[in-house]
Order: sequence, then C-alpha cells, then structure tokens
Amino acid sequence: MPRVTVNNEPLSPEVASLADVAFFSAFPEGALATLIKGASRRKYKKHAHIVVAGEPSHTVYVLLEGSVQVFMDDDEGEEFVLDTFGPGDCFGELGVLDGQERSANIMALDECDCLLIPAGALREQLDSDPAVRDSIIRGLVARVRVLTEDVGSLALLDVYGRVVRILQNSAEPDADGKPTILRMTHQDLAKRVGSSREMVSRIMKELRKGGYISNDRQVIRLEKVLPKRW
Repeated sequence: MPRVTVNNEPLSPEVASLADVAFFSAFPEGALATLIKGASRRKYKKHAHIVVAGEPSHTVYVLLEGSVQVFMDDDEGEEFVLDTFGPGDCFGELGVLDGQERSANIMALDECDCLLIPAGALREQLDSDPAVRDSIIRGLVARVRVLTEDVGSLALLDVYGRVVRILQNSAEPDADGKPTILRMTHQDLAKRVGSSREMVSRIMKELRKGGYISNDRQVIRLEKVLPKRW
C-alpha cells in the first residue's frame, strides 16, 4: 500500500489507512483525523451479519481485514448477491447520508476487522466542509455508474455474458500479476448473475476446457482474455 503524504509530510498510520479508502481518499487531512478520533474497531466472526436490511443506519464501516458479501433476500429466503467487498472497501455510507434504513444485508465471509465511523461524525464533516461534500458526491456518482452498468448487464446480457462481466470486474492481480478472484464459489457466482448453480457450473467447465480459467477450491484465475460470446 503506498505511503500517503500531505505537503510531503507523512500522515499518521490511522489517518493514512483511512485516506487509502476510495470513499475517503479526497477528504482533507483534518477531516480524516476528526473521523478517526470518533471511530472504533470491531471484529466479526465468519458468517456474522454485520448489517441487516431494515435496521437504522448509524455507522459507516471500513473493512480492514477479511471479506463480506452484500445481498438481498425475499420472504421465501431466496438470495441475490449484489457485491463482495475486501480490505480497504467502505460500506454502509448510503443509509448514513440519507438517514434511511439499511437497504441490504452484509455478511462476513470470514473473520473481519472493521473500523466503525459514527454517522454523526460523517454528517458533521459533510455539513461543514465543502471539500468533503465534493468528495462524497464524486464517490456517489461513481457508484451510480457501476450500478447502471450492473442493471444493464442483467437486462441486456445472457447468463454467459453476465458471468464474464462478474469475473472480469472481480479479478485482482495476484503476486505473479495473474488476474485472480478469491472466495467465489459457483453458488456465489450464480447468485450474482441471477441464474442457477448448474448453469454457472456448465459455463465454468467450458471455460476451463478452453484454457481460459483455472481454479483451486474457491480461487479462480483468468489465464487469458475471456471470449465475449461462447
């Protein structure tokens, strides 16, 4: 992780860690320091529900260690996975900003360590500092663009196209520079694309046979550019 500085002076480790989070990256140093002072840390066990849809929004979470899954479910228990987050990601900010109840559930996929920022502290910075307002607006616009693309993919792409899009967008370079996706099962992928696990498994099998992907347990590696159509 690059060392963050302001005017060539290194920030404190706590402020620097928050500055590395995309949502807070453009916040002034003073605003970050204020948020850190009011923040706390909490650990969550694997499968713990960190956020529950319908509950009040009192906290913004910064994921320091571990990974989480964002999902919605219906009265019959059917789940649709919206996203997964890893270290350095932020969640829970939307409900804090508009004062509405949580719109989705967030569950720990493994043991997680989170930084908890009170809603009041963030709103105070939002109201008092134009630079903070501008940073949040830019971040929300970026989120809307991603969501628009997600909705478009569900409406316009077939299951294969949606699988390819999720794989490409979820991959991060490993130590050897190979695009890699961690902790994603066929069931997880099926929930993300709105299809059955069987259909997704058939697609993944064909991609493996073609040498496009390799996998070991819940680790998927993209070996070469995935074809747009199969």
